[in-house]
Amino acid sequence: MNTHRPSLQRLVIWEPSLSPHKSDFFTALARLNPEWEVICCADRELSEGRRAMGWSVPKPVGYRNIVAPSSQTIEWLVAESVSTSLHIFSGIRWVPTILKGLTAVRANKARYAIMSEPRVGSGWSGALRWLQSWGEERYHRRHAAFILAIGRNGPPWFKSIGYSAEKIIPFAYFISPPSVKTYIPPSSEKLRVGYLGRLVKSKGVFDLVDALAHLNSCVTLDIAGGGADEDALKAYCISAGVEATLHGVLPMSDVNCFFRQVDVLVLASTTADDGWGVVVSEALMCGVAVVATATVGASVVLERSLFGRCVPPNKPTAIADAIENLRDTEELNPVNRALRAATATSILSAHAGAEYLMRVISWHDGRDARPPKFYEEHN
Repeated sequence: MNTHRPSLQRLVIWEPSLSPHKSDFFTALARLNPEWEVICCADRELSEGRRAMGWSVPKPVGYRNIVAPSSQTIEWLVAESVSTSLHIFSGIRWVPTILKGLTAVRANKARYAIMSEPRVGSGWSGALRWLQSWGEERYHRRHAAFILAIGRNGPPWFKSIGYSAEKIIPFAYFISPPSVKTYIPPSSEKLRVGYLGRLVKSKGVFDLVDALAHLNSCVTLDIAGGGADEDALKAYCISAGVEATLHGVLPMSDVNCFFRQVDVLVLASTTADDGWGVVVSEALMCGVAVVATATVGASVVLERSLFGRCVPPNKPTAIADAIENLRDTEELNPVNRALRAATATSILSAHAGAEYLMRVISWHDGRDARPPKFYEEHN
């Protein structure tokens, strides 16, 4: 890493759209670094679909948003204070504002980094994506300061397309901890398993039903979300003899209440579309144990047994075994639930993520040692 860089004064994070989760991260960065000018430069506002689900972007605190910037604004953001600025791009494709920002960075030889999930590499389309990345990212491999590779599958993807392992930093979507953590004790001895997300087969929700069928009447299933396979899922639960309650799509304000009544969350995705899986972070910070497949980016934190178990995709019996193991090892008792919430908050919260990014920047600037992987903190 280069040494004796001028102190950072401006941090610009280029985003496809505004996001309530990212806003918490930006606020944490600004609070920890009041001497920095922190800017979120987004291509568009929060989508109408997200708004319909009750999502909203809070007013910026300590940082500012610039939405759909003009070409002149983009040039100003990059060209001014080149030596004391860092630009972080959330992806490098398709989004007009990000593409224009990258062009300006290249023209001005400005310092930048990339924050990204892995691309889906399965099938023939995945092979084409790999070839495209290998062929088109030569400049980024040479000039990006570092790569914030999101999730379990992020670092292997970037390494596979030629980025130096030295540049690749494991990363996550860091969010604010839930405001309501009060645990609601069960009214029966049945284990309460939950699922929160889209109701489509690729999310593994049918595998979850098959898994619970193996556990007979020892469990109940709470499902929150909507999707193309919702009606088929209802019928499948009935045919499998699984006691399930479908809550529909939950507004953001109700998510924490959902987790207060769940012992184990399962995210059994069969594809690598879940670059992270914010629902895993939300559950853990509420004290809920998680069982997730290795295709889920956030499953990387499940190497810590307190947090849950990582299982192979497309294997309902492995899900059932993991749930039983969590119960039999008493990982689900109230003491471990409280410890889980506290530990998860210490490594997955927006504040923790902001501190981690600061250490990454300090390492790159030659001021400190390379930080350990964020999910190995506080072991």
